[in-house]
Amino acid sequence: MASYRAERASQQIHQHVTLLLTREVADPRLANVNVTRVEMTGDLRHAKIFVAPVSGDAAATREMMDGLAHATGFFRRQIAANLDLKFAPEIRFLLDHAIEKGERFLQVLEQVQAEQRHQRIEKGNE
Repeated sequence: MASYRAERASQQIHQHVTLLLTREVADPRLANVNVTRVEMTGDLRHAKIFVAPVSGDAAATREMMDGLAHATGFFRRQIAANLDLKFAPEIRFLLDHAIEKGERFLQVLEQVQAEQRHQRIEKGNE
């Protein structure tokens, strides 16, 4: 379980990176990035920033991740300058697959519901 300090730092980094992406970053590869969550180590030295594309295909997602890798130093400097942390954490951007999995789950659920409606209609016609 994450400590209170790590949780609070995670929330601050999440808010700050989201703000930077919407207001400061001019790289078009980062135009449709959604920060889904941030996980900090207990010593606050490492942060995993999970991101997901708002939309796009696999090629756009790769470009987004390349853009984030290229801008990692910028984000780290901004976090160090604007947040009250003793050390600037090492940050890693990771692709969050939870949204994709949720969308697939919803598609399967809709398919199952459509099949059940179809079966009820067939039973009603017998």
